[in-house]
Amino acid sequence: MKAVIANNLIKIYPNGNKALNDVSFILEQGEVFGFLGPNGAGKTTAVKLLNGMLSPTGGSCRVFDVDPSAKPEHIHRLSGVVTEHAQMYDHLTGVQNLVFYGKLFGLNAVDSGKRALALLSQMELTEAKDHKLSAYSTGMRQRLSLWRGQ
Repeated sequence: MKAVIANNLIKIYPNGNKALNDVSFILEQGEVFGFLGPNGAGKTTAVKLLNGMLSPTGGSCRVFDVDPSAKPEHIHRLSGVVTEHAQMYDHLTGVQNLVFYGKLFGLNAVDSGKRALALLSQMELTEAKDHKLSAYSTGMRQRLSLWRGQ
C-alpha cells in the first residue's frame, strides 16, 4: 500500500517565498524516509503539507489515501509531528495540555484526565505533570507533543 504520495507539490507563502517547487515522491507503508537539507530548503513545509497543517499552492499529496488539506483531523489521528519547537501552551501544565488536547480528540474531561496521567507516566514525566510547559526542557516538550495525540 502507498502510505504517502506527493505529486508536484508547490508551496508559495503569501510573502512570495517559494518553499517547495515541484516535489514528488512515493513512500510505501513501513518505509523509512527523511528530509535532509539546509535551513530554508522546505523540509518543515513539506511535513506540514503532509500533515494538513498547511495547504499546497500547487500539486497534491495523499497520506493513506487521504488528502491532508481536506481532512487534517483524520491525518492527525494517523500520525504525529514533532518539530523543533513543540506547539503547545506554555501557560498550561503538562497535564493541562494533555487534557486540553484529549478533549479536542473527543474525550470527556474525566477520561481525558485519566489518559493524561497514564501518558505522563509512560513518558516518565509524572514528576513534571504540574509544572508549566515554560519550565520543560526541549526534550520534555517534544515527548509531550509526540504523545498528545495518542
